[in-house]
Formats: sequence, structure tokens, C-alpha cells
Amino acid sequence: MSKILKLFPLIIILTLVSCPSEPDKVPPPEPGETASISLNAKRLMNYLLDLYGNKIISGQMDTAWTTNSKMDMIARVYSDTGKYPALKGFDFIDLPNSWSGYGKEQIDEAIEWWEGKNRMNGASTAEKLLPDKPNIHGIIAFCWHWRVGSENDFYTNKTSFRIPWADGKLDTESAAFKNIIKSDLDKAAALLKLLKDKDIPVLWRPLHEASGGWFWWGASGAKPYIALWEYMYNYFTNEKKLDNLIWVWNGQHADWFPNPDTVHIAGYDVYTNSATSQTAANYSSQSAKFEETQNMVPAKNRIVALTENGAIPDPDKCKLDNAMWSWFMTWNDAKNTVDETDKDNFWTGEYHNTRAHKNHVYNHNLVITLDKLPDLTAYRVE
Repeated sequence: MSKILKLFPLIIILTLVSCPSEPDKVPPPEPGETASISLNAKRLMNYLLDLYGNKIISGQMDTAWTTNSKMDMIARVYSDTGKYPALKGFDFIDLPNSWSGYGKEQIDEAIEWWEGKNRMNGASTAEKLLPDKPNIHGIIAFCWHWRVGSENDFYTNKTSFRIPWADGKLDTESAAFKNIIKSDLDKAAALLKLLKDKDIPVLWRPLHEASGGWFWWGASGAKPYIALWEYMYNYFTNEKKLDNLIWVWNGQHADWFPNPDTVHIAGYDVYTNSATSQTAANYSSQSAKFEETQNMVPAKNRIVALTENGAIPDPDKCKLDNAMWSWFMTWNDAKNTVDETDKDNFWTGEYHNTRAHKNHVYNHNLVITLDKLPDLTAYRVE
């Protein structure tokens, strides 16, 4: 009681001098626990927080099964729009087959992207994309289509592997955990450490689309998934000391949300049409999915991002509907050939994004492209 009485006069003073409240204004999002992340990761996180609700960061997914010299998504974006995306997505889909194969190639390309470079048109070395802006650092995102088991696959219906689970908890003593889960995590951590060693922050999005059940990490239900997420977070953060990671949760259902301290950003993947659908491209804001993702997070206190998309939402509609995704990440083309009629080409195919729409988005004042980024090594850290 005495503590309350002592604080009471202070409360009155604060009330008198504070500005009028804005009851309809949504409180700014919180990034989750950031004490353990590196300075450059904090800088990137602060940039995302400052931008959120006002601008949308453009993103393009790379092709993880081949090199830029054979299939360059960044060159395709520039060819169509005259702009480069601010964010480039990478994938550890080649793991655990070969640490030194395309997994390492993805890391090499990510380092170049952070340096504002890209290997284009079969070049043997990466060139600076914006030579007049030497302090530009491209933003990096990584996901992981995690291949496991004798089938070497990640789809539930193509592998018998499941999250090791016994007595209501993660079975860390099982052979499956030690020989597959732990072994593969060590390989991924070793690659991510190559980025940490260069002080490069990463939007890290593992175990994505779990609640859909089509990937093995979602096939056993929410509890095993959450246990695996939290184990990975603790293992990478506390043991491997990967403080360059910003953790992007993409479970896509509230029941699958883990310990809030292990999540910095919430994401949702939206594909408005499939390769077999005849439905015209849908450039709506996807406001229903935006709000649904907000509601998955306790107190709605996380940034929400469109972590994969086919059709790119129209920025004007996003602004009108108050669905300003932090970023979008257009999926890659499936074919090496630049075929606008191929529905598997998510960027090039006119079926998903017409040339006119891509130009509208990439040259929009609400969209951040590579040339609009600040120096992310000098951004605020407080």
C-alpha cells in the first residue's frame, strides 16, 4: 500500500504533462527479446521497426539449386523493373547432402548481397550493383527446406521421418535426433556462422508453414513442432552463439506459436493462385491474412511480413486496408528459361505478376528497393 501511495503523485504529474492520447492508434510492435542479438542485427531490427506501417520492403527469392551464373533472379527483376529488390531470399535446400555444394554457394552469394554485389549474366566475380552508393547493404533472408531420411525429402508424403517424440517431449536421446536432427543443425549452424563472422544479420525463417502439415516438421502436430523450434533457438543462440539471427516464425496458426522470447517477427505465406488454377492474378492487400497473422501473436506485438508470395499485393491497396506488410518475398522461377507463359515462374510468368504490375510495385513510393536502403551498418542501435 505504501508503495502505491508514494507513486501516486508521480502518476498525476505524468498525466498532466503528457500529450493527448490517440485511442485509435495501434501501439508500435515489439521485436521480442533482442538482448542476445548482434549490433548489426539490432540495426536491421530497428530499421524494420521504424519502417513498419509506412513502407514495404521488396524481396525476391533466389534459386537455391543452381548458381547465379545459370539463373539470376536479381537480374530478372532488374530487367523488368529497372530496380533491384532490397531483400534477397536464400534456402538451405541442398543440406544435408553437401555442406560445400549449393549450401555454401548460397552463403557466398549472401555475403556478396550484403556487400551490395551480385554475380550477374554469368560473371565470374560479383559486381557492385549501385557503385554510386557504396554503403548500401542488401538485406538477407534464409529459409530451409529441410531434407531428411533415406528418402532425402521434406514433404510429409515423401518421407517417413518425423520429429523424435517420447513421453510428451522431444526425444533428444534417440538415434533419429542425434544422427539427423542434431547433425543437420550443426551443418546449418556452421554455414550461418560464416555470416556471423562477417557481422552479417540474417532474417532466419526455419520450420516454415508447419501447421499445414505438408512438411515433416509439421506432420506430428503443434507440440513437437514447438519443442523443435525452441530447441533450435536455444541451440543456435546459446550454444552456437549465432547472435546475427533475427527469428522469423512462420507456423501459420496461433496454436503453433512458441515461447514469445524465441520470435522476433511473424510471417505468413500467401499464394493466391496455383500452377493449375485458371484464376487471374490477385493483387489484393491480403488484409485478412495480415490480420490473421497479427492475431496469432500474443498482444499483436510483432512485425508481420509476407514471407512468401506468388502475386505481389498492390501497395496502394495495402495502405488503404492498413495491411502494410513489413516485406514481401516473391518466390523464384522454376525454369531456367525466361518464359512468361510458364505458371511455375513466379516472377517471370505473367500469370502471377504482369510486367505492368511489377513496374507499378517496384517503382512505387511505398516500396523500398535496394537503392532506397540506408547504411545498415550505421543505423541506430538504441
